[in-house]
Amino acid sequence: MKKQKEIVFFIKVMNGGGAERVVSLLSSAVVQKGFKTTLIITHQSKKDAVLNYVSPDIKVISLLDEISNLKNNTFISGVITLLARLIGKLSFLFGEKAEYKSAVLKYLSRNFKEVVYLKKYFKNHKGSIAVAFLYDSIFLTLLSKNESNRVIISERGDPAQTSSKTTMAFLKNEFQKADAFVFQSPDAKKWYEENTSVKGTVIFNPIKADLPESYHGERQKKIVNFCRISAQKNLIVLVDAFEKFNRDFPDYELYIIGDPVGNDAEGYIDLVKERIEKAICKDKIFILPARRDIHEEIKDYAMFVSSSDFEGMSNSMLEAMALGLPVVCTDCPAGGARAVINDGENGLLVPVGDSEILYLAMKKVLEDETLSERLSRNAVAVRENQSLEKIIEKWMEIIDG
Repeated sequence: MKKQKEIVFFIKVMNGGGAERVVSLLSSAVVQKGFKTTLIITHQSKKDAVLNYVSPDIKVISLLDEISNLKNNTFISGVITLLARLIGKLSFLFGEKAEYKSAVLKYLSRNFKEVVYLKKYFKNHKGSIAVAFLYDSIFLTLLSKNESNRVIISERGDPAQTSSKTTMAFLKNEFQKADAFVFQSPDAKKWYEENTSVKGTVIFNPIKADLPESYHGERQKKIVNFCRISAQKNLIVLVDAFEKFNRDFPDYELYIIGDPVGNDAEGYIDLVKERIEKAICKDKIFILPARRDIHEEIKDYAMFVSSSDFEGMSNSMLEAMALGLPVVCTDCPAGGARAVINDGENGLLVPVGDSEILYLAMKKVLEDETLSERLSRNAVAVRENQSLEKIIEKWMEIIDG
């Protein structure tokens, strides 16, 4: 009897962000193709995970839950720590490579229980294919895999934001152990090729298959950004731009829809609310929680505006385009917006952090009806170009090796 192919997805958390949505869509698709499929969440308890879009046919494991009752072998992890320190002290003799090896060993000693569990998991699932998203999950996968496992890794953010010694150590010392690499944008691919020996394939994010039909008609006087709320979204710049915009168009409202996600998010949303309170048009700016029917709600809004400082490839941007909203987006690293938006044809690109130019772009969308209609009509092509079927087909080429 032919053994069923097995694939295991690794991701840090499932909070409904961009990478998580891609994992949900991709894992559900491979289940339908006959793979035995498991999702391992490495840094979050299963009870806290957002699993609404994960197929019920997928086994979900929380690494955090699994190791909670395991005893840490303090002797072995202590020996690894001492070895890491020794190698680090010898880096003046052996150079950068010794420094990188020291950082990797320190990471291993801090995550010893996790690696022990995953090594046992891989031993019991020989021949399985691991697909790891986001740095910490990637690190644990690379430290735990055995020779029978193929490993595909995909970091989803802006690699130029990488600064920690640990991350650079893995990039220079461990990433080569993976069998394939998937990048979100040509700019991300270029960064890896210039800064590491890693080469790989660019695969854009897929468009959800169940979006409402694109809308073309009279629009509500509402501007929207729907996203997970964190400092990288630079929503203060959006509020600054809208305050200027509202002087010209006082009937319009701004809706920021999403939940705070990440270590800095709660503090950041407070800063955004403080900025809104100082705005002359504060009664026209609303921060609302994420909602399941967001696409149905916003499909006839005036425009979608993203003010992010950096993104891999924004799913919100793609979904807004697919709905036919005129889109204004910062031309932020790692180039995900630039890879999809042809400025002036299917969206508008503006510099990062410039509220004046962002305001002028928003104003242009409203004042130039021909432009607005062109952006709307052309944006919808992402439905075809980045359909779930096409993107899954590209992923399957990598997965099948």
